[in-house]
Amino acid sequence: MTAAAPNYLFPQPRRYETIGGTSPRPERFELRAACETAARLAAETRAEERLAAILAAACAGSADQSGDPSSAVALVEYREELHPQGYRLAWGADGLRFAVRTAQGLHYALLTAGQLFEGQRGAAEWAHCAIDDEPDFPVRGAMLDIGRNKIPKMETLRMLVDRLAELKFNHLQLYMEGFCFDYARHSHLFPEATPMTAAEYRELDAYAAARFIDLVPNQNCLGHMGPWLAKPEFRDIAEHPEGMPAPEPLAFKLPPLTMNPVDQRSAELAKALFDELLPNFSSVYVNLNMDEPFGLGTGESRARAEEIGVGALYFEYAERMFEIARGHGKQPMIWGDVLAHHPELMERIPPDVTVLHWNYDAPVAYEPHCRRLREHGVRYYVCPGTSGWLSITGRTDNMLGNIADAARSGLTHGASGLIVADWGDGGHWQTPAVSYPALAYAAGAAWQTEANLDRMEPLEHHVSARMLRDRGGDAARFLMEMGRYYHLERSTMDNRTLAAYLLLQGLSDREKLERDAEVMVQVLKVLGGSGTPFAQDWRYAEMAEWLRQRREELARLDFEPGAESELFRAELANALDLIEQAAGLHRYIFRPDLEEAASESAWVEQLRAQLQRTLAEFKRLWLARNREGGLAASTAAFEKLLGQYEEELQKLR
Repeated sequence: MTAAAPNYLFPQPRRYETIGGTSPRPERFELRAACETAARLAAETRAEERLAAILAAACAGSADQSGDPSSAVALVEYREELHPQGYRLAWGADGLRFAVRTAQGLHYALLTAGQLFEGQRGAAEWAHCAIDDEPDFPVRGAMLDIGRNKIPKMETLRMLVDRLAELKFNHLQLYMEGFCFDYARHSHLFPEATPMTAAEYRELDAYAAARFIDLVPNQNCLGHMGPWLAKPEFRDIAEHPEGMPAPEPLAFKLPPLTMNPVDQRSAELAKALFDELLPNFSSVYVNLNMDEPFGLGTGESRARAEEIGVGALYFEYAERMFEIARGHGKQPMIWGDVLAHHPELMERIPPDVTVLHWNYDAPVAYEPHCRRLREHGVRYYVCPGTSGWLSITGRTDNMLGNIADAARSGLTHGASGLIVADWGDGGHWQTPAVSYPALAYAAGAAWQTEANLDRMEPLEHHVSARMLRDRGGDAARFLMEMGRYYHLERSTMDNRTLAAYLLLQGLSDREKLERDAEVMVQVLKVLGGSGTPFAQDWRYAEMAEWLRQRREELARLDFEPGAESELFRAELANALDLIEQAAGLHRYIFRPDLEEAASESAWVEQLRAQLQRTLAEFKRLWLARNREGGLAASTAAFEKLLGQYEEELQKLR
């Protein structure tokens, strides 16, 4: 009988049936293969070893059964008609049965079997059931930004791969901006960097592949080249070598960010980077990025843009990048924002190019551009975000709406994949746990969209029990609530929280802060923001009560003992300290209840002392998971704020 799948299965499968009855929990599985192909698939997935581990986990803490050790048959069958990533799983009186077409399908079946029996841990009898499952999106991935300050250590990256594999993800990108890979010819230009090496990428590639995850190389080659163009050796190949004037009425210049596509040296630099990077990856794909080429056609390439148009200028350069990728046996990927502004280019997209359609704000609909991409026959993925960047602890409800819209629109309009992006703008202050609910929600949405979008209990179970090892089952809801403090700010800011904005801006007076915030609104409007005039109504007492409640909840979380659990707890505590610092800074700037110089001085002294403690802990926690390069850049705003507090105290004394 078809029934709702148990909450301990995540992602929720396409179809779950109860078939009546129970069978005793076995002490071991006797693996059998129905044919030679099935035997090969079982060997490729280490099925016998994994089944033994599944039983060990499911029986942990259980009393030994009386009598002779029992066994059950685990039969693997090959079925040509199944989806390449699909499987059928049944537990019944005749034992455990898997029907699959590929090793990848058997891998996912084994993951589900592990959850199925883990969910009945301690039971002497396991309920009979049958599962028929396959993904809605063939490609289900995550992209972690290692280009904005934070480059994880290898053990951190391996843990990420393990968490993604448990969620049935099969695609991973590490976004690179600046010197994230140790390019031998250019390492002398970035002496402060601690990049990934070729050997590390090859090791991670093999580690991911063993878990059926495609590690896809990622390197900018047009826009987002600021760290390279800041070097004197490359500054003159920028579209705007002396900086790009901001759109009117803004009266400042943006630093060089985009390479000049008509300068042969731009293509030569891109080729040199790809030639060194791409041989370290087994994937058949490469993400060229090519998004947000700010100022394209308005500087050094203006004459060519006036001759053929900005869209054609972009595509002329893109075709050169496509050929570089093909020369390495790779199929190119590009972000889709330029196509959205130049839809005439859609007809020119080659069949081997995948367009990554991104949008990270829930109010902005995915459907119109998904429909246009489908109508033009363009292969594309939908790419929502974790909403963790520029937020400290995330923006939960924006994340949920953004991912759900991407999944539903992508499924309706034939997207071939869903990739959730975890960016690092503004110092990459969010910790890994902040992104866990988003990773899980995206995994469920990409696996079986309608089965997972509106059922939060299975997600909460997975995040709490499996990702955070929380025995009480409360950690996921806690994380989701951590990502809702932005509602208390009542701020109109796009793509960020007011708390993160304040910490990045530093100490200011109210008039200047509001003026600067309005400038930022206009800048973001150029980039696709709403343009809503800046407004906020953040009340300190209300925020202080929220912080008190969250700290009490954090103290009650029952993590399994271990260094990783203590690190999670410390990271989340530090995130609350950062929010408290931002709330206190807001209180001082907006002065709702600070009237006398004496109280002002005491408050600034309190803020300074709290930030000193918080910053020291932030640095310690950073180095526990990540490389040192980028830490100084990430904490520069905090160091600046400490200096501003000292100056303010001098004025108040």
